[in-house]
Amino acid sequence: MQLENFFESLSYLCIKILPLIGVILGIYLIIMVHRLIQTLKSAEKVLDEANTQIRKLDVPLNTVAEISKSVDHVHDLAKESINQVSTTLYQTILSLKQWFQNLIHKDKEETEVMDKTTSEHVEGEN
Repeated sequence: MQLENFFESLSYLCIKILPLIGVILGIYLIIMVHRLIQTLKSAEKVLDEANTQIRKLDVPLNTVAEISKSVDHVHDLAKESINQVSTTLYQTILSLKQWFQNLIHKDKEETEVMDKTTSEHVEGEN
C-alpha cells in the first residue's frame, strides 16, 4: 500500500508541477527566440556595414590593380629592351672581334709579303 500511496502522491505532484514547468520553459523559449531575432537583426546591420565598407574599397583596389598592370607592363618592356640591348651588344662585339681578326690577319699577310720582298731583294743584291 505504501508504494501505491507514493505513486499517487507523485502523480498528484506531477500534475501540479508539470504545467508550471511547461510555462517556465515556454517563457524561456520565447526569451531565447526574441534574443535570437535581435542577434540576427544586429548581424544584418553588421553585414550591411561591412558591405558598404567593401564597396568603398572597390575604387582604391581598382586603382591598385591598374598600377600593378602598369608596373607589369613596364617590367615586360624593360626586360624586352635589355634583351635587345644585350643581343645588339653581343653582335657588335662579335663584329669587332671579326674586324680585329681580319685586321691582324691582313697585318700578318703584309708582314709576310714584306719579309718575302725584303728577303728576295737582299738575295738579289748578293
